[in-house]
Amino acid sequence: MLPYLALVITWALVHTSLIVFRDLPVFESGLVGPDSYMRLLRVTELYQSWDWFDGTIDRANAPYGDTLHWTRPFDILIMLVALPASFGMTFEKAIYVSGILVSPLLQLMTALALAWAMRPLIRPEVWFLPVVALFLQPAALAYSIAGRADHHSLLMLVFVITAGFTLQALRNPLDARPAVYAGAGAGFGIWLSVEFLLPMAVCLAALGTPWLFGQREKAAQNKWFALSASLVLLAALFAERPLEDLLEPSYDRVSSVQFLIVVCILLFWRAAEFYENHAARQTHILGRLLLGVFGVASAGLLVNAVYPLFFTGPMAGVDPRILPIWLDRVLEMRPLIPQDRDSLGAFIFYFGSGLMVLPFFLKFMLEERRSDRFWVLAFIGFACLILWPMAIKHMRFSSYAEVVFVMAIAVVFDRFLQWTHSIHSDLSRGLVRGCVITVLLLGPITVGTMLKNQEADAKDASGQSLEACNVRQVSDFLETDGRWAGSQQTILTFLDIGPELLYRTGHAVIATPYHRNSDGIYDSYRILTSSDTENARRVMAERRIDLVLLCQSRAEKIFFSSASDSLYKRLSEGEAPQWAEEVVLPPSLQRQARLFAINR
Repeated sequence: MLPYLALVITWALVHTSLIVFRDLPVFESGLVGPDSYMRLLRVTELYQSWDWFDGTIDRANAPYGDTLHWTRPFDILIMLVALPASFGMTFEKAIYVSGILVSPLLQLMTALALAWAMRPLIRPEVWFLPVVALFLQPAALAYSIAGRADHHSLLMLVFVITAGFTLQALRNPLDARPAVYAGAGAGFGIWLSVEFLLPMAVCLAALGTPWLFGQREKAAQNKWFALSASLVLLAALFAERPLEDLLEPSYDRVSSVQFLIVVCILLFWRAAEFYENHAARQTHILGRLLLGVFGVASAGLLVNAVYPLFFTGPMAGVDPRILPIWLDRVLEMRPLIPQDRDSLGAFIFYFGSGLMVLPFFLKFMLEERRSDRFWVLAFIGFACLILWPMAIKHMRFSSYAEVVFVMAIAVVFDRFLQWTHSIHSDLSRGLVRGCVITVLLLGPITVGTMLKNQEADAKDASGQSLEACNVRQVSDFLETDGRWAGSQQTILTFLDIGPELLYRTGHAVIATPYHRNSDGIYDSYRILTSSDTENARRVMAERRIDLVLLCQSRAEKIFFSSASDSLYKRLSEGEAPQWAEEVVLPPSLQRQARLFAINR
């Protein structure tokens, strides 16, 4: 019991330190990152209307509205966490409290799940330090901080649980129950986000390769895995879509596309099970390999025939106009390839601990190649092979890679502790253990931080700029000033500010940082980067824009910096055209922002 109490205390200290030293705005009625504001707005609207299938935010992409690609499970979780707080306050305020707490609570649950999941990998008494290492993984921690209501924190928990059941299935090929639970976890992960297709691929690779090399029972296990996943996805289709849109394809959220893929996997493993049970003679690796190649090719051809855009990725169909101006610049979509000192620092910062132990882990895995533990350890190898390259390509997958590296750290740490028992001096043994643990857990963070550019624009834990106007104060002004408080205004502003304005005010915005709002992103860009003020005014009239807000952050200036004589540059210097009038802001905001009223 004491180790679990120590774990909870460590978790509380980590998050308290982040609130104090990273200046998280949780005590200032603030959240972290635009996604958090949009998520709580979405949950609040669901609570007020209970229109389950309507995910449209009417005041985004004004005057047309915008439909988000998110699904409902995380919305419901926020409501469930809000229930206890709702006994002492309104449910809307309880939703805000839930938004503050939900991700840290999910991280604690992930840590406890990780201690359970690693049982097939390490001795029971060794779990504490690797689990604490999870709290120090930068990407995983960034998604879990107080005030960041982000479904990625739930995805990490689902990944750990799915991995845990997969490891149990690998340890006992004759038991189908862990495979059923792992498949259900994979299906629920895809329901949360289609990016979970990659973690599911890790589990299938880990379960399928032993079958290829002779474990006939794995065909049945994989069949149960795929059946369970397909049933969960079938439930997701009915939960997320009205009947008339049940089979409408989507590549960025759960739909018939992902369901077809999992059904193809199910059919393949049913065929493999039939092959194992009814082959005229004993099966061998060549026959399994040919069956596997035929199955993968057939599934690929079927999916390509029905949904050809699947192979272009979840961003298939995204308006190409917004790729160079926004999507390619999104922090989560950037690569982590070392190219200079700053990128090398980021690479070490995120992956240093895992890369330090990976050679030792591979050595131990090869040493176990003839033992029953080999395929259990191979799961981590498959995960590194699939998830780490994706994390290097897109930073948003870093949290998955970090969880896998923590598992590798656990295996190496277990062996290291066994080796140190050969050191007879208690003092020497303690020094060796202390030095290795310190270097392993804190070394990469320290080195990476030193290498990273410290003069860059200051950012919060979600990567959002801290050098900008106080949106809460701007929102208070817009909500209380008599000129704007009486009616809904349509505001043109930087897309990262849009969600917070929507959450804090009753006004509408044009751009929000979501790929489905391509028209809003592109129109806001072309208006403020245009040097033709009359053309900009025409687009403003089409959008019925009433106000233009400049928050003047570094990210905003870069986004609107296509031309030296742009409308943005003129407005930021106070040179408004005749049809725009600058609004006098309160003294506390005058050095932070500029606001212009448009004469339509």
